[in-house]
Amino acid sequence: MEKERWDGCPFHATGQCPQQLAIDRIALIPQLLPPLEIEAARTVCEKCGQRLGEKRKHVRTKRPLQVALSKDDLPPIQADIINISVGGALLKVRDWIRFTPGEKVRLEIHSPHLSLSKTPTKGIRLLGLIKRVEAKEQTLAIAFVEENDR
Repeated sequence: MEKERWDGCPFHATGQCPQQLAIDRIALIPQLLPPLEIEAARTVCEKCGQRLGEKRKHVRTKRPLQVALSKDDLPPIQADIINISVGGALLKVRDWIRFTPGEKVRLEIHSPHLSLSKTPTKGIRLLGLIKRVEAKEQTLAIAFVEENDR
């Protein structure tokens, strides 16, 4: 039996599905429902605007992590991760300076439970490429280029 779309849908899992009740019934008791109702649910999932709107290559997760962001020879800038994936992250920069798409930056990601100034061990170091800059919201979309453990 193949896995149904709603089994891996993040909107269904968090209760944000526009057809939550119908999908729940079909997911829990498919043997008691007519085949037409099950097929209608599959159609709803395929056409779901929320699911189709999610076109990211990697699944993103919200993680409460702190980041020290460096560019050129400037001192590190403190930022917080809004969400992160294997391929990149969206950051909220605390002290805004001018950033340009295409610019390379160095990131050092730390656990939220340890202060950046009191951390005895180094965080994860990455090299990133700025993909999008939103100065008004003070956010940066960064694609990870490579690990940088130097």
